[in-house]
Amino acid sequence: MSDPIFVNQTVILAKVETTKGTDAAPTGAANAILVSDVTFTPLEGDEVERNNIRPYFGDGGSTMVTQYAKLSFSVEAAGVEAAGDVPGYEPLLRAAATSVTVAAGVDVRFAPVTEGLESVTIYIAVGRNLQKMTAAMANVKLAGDAKTIAKFQFEFTGTYQAATDAALPAVTYTAFQDPFGVNKVNSTLSLHGTAVAASAFSFDFGNTVIKRDLINVDTVEITGRKSTGSVTFDNTLVTDKNWVELARQGTRGALAFKHGPGATNVIELTAPNVQLGKPTFGESDGVQQITVPLRYVPIDGNDEWELIVR
Repeated sequence: MSDPIFVNQTVILAKVETTKGTDAAPTGAANAILVSDVTFTPLEGDEVERNNIRPYFGDGGSTMVTQYAKLSFSVEAAGVEAAGDVPGYEPLLRAAATSVTVAAGVDVRFAPVTEGLESVTIYIAVGRNLQKMTAAMANVKLAGDAKTIAKFQFEFTGTYQAATDAALPAVTYTAFQDPFGVNKVNSTLSLHGTAVAASAFSFDFGNTVIKRDLINVDTVEITGRKSTGSVTFDNTLVTDKNWVELARQGTRGALAFKHGPGATNVIELTAPNVQLGKPTFGESDGVQQITVPLRYVPIDGNDEWELIVR
């Protein structure tokens, strides 16, 4: 009988592929990702029932006509130790249809792109069981609710690879900084020029990630993007800001979310052209709150938002 496999012996490695679908061979020393909330589906795909007619009852079986793997996990949304350092989650964001621009000693900026999309190779090791995903691409959500740790929530789709028996890699997590709680000391949020007392904030890259299985084609693609989100905050007097009327008119304006109290270990999300959706009302601690859906609309293309890390 085999020894038990302990789930806390889970290691995730990710590295950008030079050639899409070709194993980039990530290592624990350089490419380990500090994660939580891991859900791994090693075999996903479409099945076709065989439906043969036979002179007796019974299942005729099925054939898998597409095969791929799915992996989701969370990464703490923290900054870096020194301005201009590249965060440990950089390859993950690149595989979510973003470009990366490094300004030495200043910051690292991620922005949406439509062409030249990149993919990653991911290794998922649980004990001695090693599963690989190649051509992996992702959608990402950023959750920044008050009184929590802000996290990126990644969902990857990649090509299927058979598991192998391999030693659990030694890992280094120095590229990941300790996170801050989301609160008044550490976080600010401005919507359409107004600082809001927010209890919940979410941002969804909105990538459409598909698995393509054709004759001579076995890959993953991102084929579209509609970035959305929402924010819940204490309602204001209509004479200060009439959120419902702004939504009714389809008004667009800027959003700025900053998390981190100092000059480093900071992330910022900025967006110049955010449209408000239909608001709903609720309450928190007896205070009326309003929840506003958000649409991140491009102006000239690939400029609907920017994520800044320093």
